[in-house]
Amino acid sequence: MAQPQPEPKRLTLLYQLYVTNHASRRFMRLVLDGAALSSEEFAVLSYLHANGPRTLSQASRDLGLPVTTLATTLGPVVEAGLVDRTPHPRDRRARLLAISERGRGDLVATLPSFSEAYTTLIDGLQRDGADIESMFETISTLRTQIERSCDRLEDRAAEHARATTAP
Repeated sequence: MAQPQPEPKRLTLLYQLYVTNHASRRFMRLVLDGAALSSEEFAVLSYLHANGPRTLSQASRDLGLPVTTLATTLGPVVEAGLVDRTPHPRDRRARLLAISERGRGDLVATLPSFSEAYTTLIDGLQRDGADIESMFETISTLRTQIERSCDRLEDRAAEHARATTAP
């Protein structure tokens, strides 16, 4: 008879985020299976629906993605007609990204299946004693600290690069 396997070691907080990210992606893939939108499309359209038109730079900052990565992600979404790119009213160089009518329709069609699964998830967390608002605050604090650490690491790498290339 096979012995039960011990639980894997907890490792670091960043490792837990890595594992949670994969579980979250699996959850979204299952929830949106057969829906009008993929999980990437759903995320982008939800963001634009909730926040209104944004420039690529604003969206990049809000989503914590490099501009080039976000531009690559948005390409197919814009091409599919789910997001409109329009000239910025005050900055001729910038374009505004906004959810299109088609995108809004697909988002509305996708919301019931997402909302049902999300509500079940939240209900389960609350039954287990989780305070959802505290979780939001903790995740926000964690993201801020990770970003600050990244900034310090980038600064340190830039200083090292300058020191090693200086004549």
